[in-house]
Amino acid sequence: MIIKKVEVIPFKIVNKREVFWAAGSLPAAEHLIVKIEAEDGTYGVAEAIPRPMIYGETQEGMYYALTKYLAPLIIGQDSFALQKIWEKLDQVVWNPAAKGAIDVALYDLNARLLNIPVHKLMGGPYRTQIPISWQIGFGTNKEMLDELKQKIIEGYRTFKVKGGPHPDNDIKVLKLMRENSPDDVRLYIDANMAYSREDALRVMKALEGVLASLEEPLISWDNEGRKDLANRVSTPILSDESTFSVVDVYHQIQLGALKQIGIKIPRTGFTLSTKIVHLAEVANMPIQVSLQAETDYGNAACIQFACAHKQVSLPCEVSYYLDNIGDSLLQKPLVIKNGFMQLPEGPGMGVDLDWEKVHKYAIKIG
Repeated sequence: MIIKKVEVIPFKIVNKREVFWAAGSLPAAEHLIVKIEAEDGTYGVAEAIPRPMIYGETQEGMYYALTKYLAPLIIGQDSFALQKIWEKLDQVVWNPAAKGAIDVALYDLNARLLNIPVHKLMGGPYRTQIPISWQIGFGTNKEMLDELKQKIIEGYRTFKVKGGPHPDNDIKVLKLMRENSPDDVRLYIDANMAYSREDALRVMKALEGVLASLEEPLISWDNEGRKDLANRVSTPILSDESTFSVVDVYHQIQLGALKQIGIKIPRTGFTLSTKIVHLAEVANMPIQVSLQAETDYGNAACIQFACAHKQVSLPCEVSYYLDNIGDSLLQKPLVIKNGFMQLPEGPGMGVDLDWEKVHKYAIKIG
C-alpha cells in the first residue's frame, strides 16, 4: 500500500516519580508518536523515544529529523517494501530511534492492512506470554528490598537492579536480595557503564552465585576490559550500550565477551532487531527485550517482538510503565498474570491508542 502521509506528535507525560540511573534521570516521558497513513486511510503508529544523554537524539531533534528529512523519503513508497525504505532512510546518517519508529509504525500499518497482529508478520507467535523482568530503581537498601519482596508476592521472578555509582553498596544490596528471595528468583545489575575495570571485577567476583548477569559494567568502548572481565568471571555480561546497532552486535559477538544480548525496539525497530536475532541465533546467545522507558503503547511493540522470536528467551523488561509513566495511552490495559505479560491478539500491535490522551499530552515544537 502506498504511503500517503506521516504525522509526528511530540508529547510529555510527567512521571509518577523521577527515574534515576548512573547516566542521568527522567522526570517525564518526553517522547513522540509517529503515525504513518496509507492511501486508503489505514494507519500505523509507533512511539519514538529520544535519549540525549546516551546516543544524542533529543525530542526536538527527532521531530525535525522525522518531519524534514525522513518522512519525505518514504512518502509515495510501498509500505511493504521495507528493504527499499531502509535504503532510503540510511541516506540520513545515525538517528536510530527516529528510523526505528518509522519501521515499527510501518509494521503496525502493514499488519492492520492484513488484519493480523504484528507478531504474525514476523513468523510468530512462538509464545503467547513472556516472563517479566521488574526493574528496581535507586533507593535506600530497605526500600529496594521491600519492593523486591512485594513483587515476589505478586508473582515476579526476575529483577533488574539499578547500580553503578556505588559498587560496594551494589554488593551489599544484591546479597540482601539474594538472602530474601526464593531460589527461583533471578537477579541482575545494570551498572550503566559506571564501573572501573577494578570495580567491575570486584563486584562480579563478590556476587558470583548471586547474579544471573551483569548489564554493561564498563564503558561501551572498553572492549579490552570487557573481554578481560569475561575471561575472569563466570557471570554472563548482558549488552546494552555496547550494542546500539547490528554492526555493534556483530563485533561484540566476534570479541567473545558478551553472553547475553539486550535489544531495545525503539532503537533498532523491528527490521534491524530481527537481524540482531539472527546473529544471536548463529552465536547461540539468548536475548532479552530491554526497556527504553516506553509508555504502555510502546511496550506493546516490545511484546509483539518478544513473542514472535524463539531466541528472545530471557525475561523481558516490559513493565516500566506500571510504576513510572504518569498515565496510560491505551484504550484497554495490557494484561499481566503471575509475572507474565500476555500477548495482545488484535490487529497491528494488538492494542489501540487513546487519541484523546495523546492530544491531551501533546506539545508543540518550533
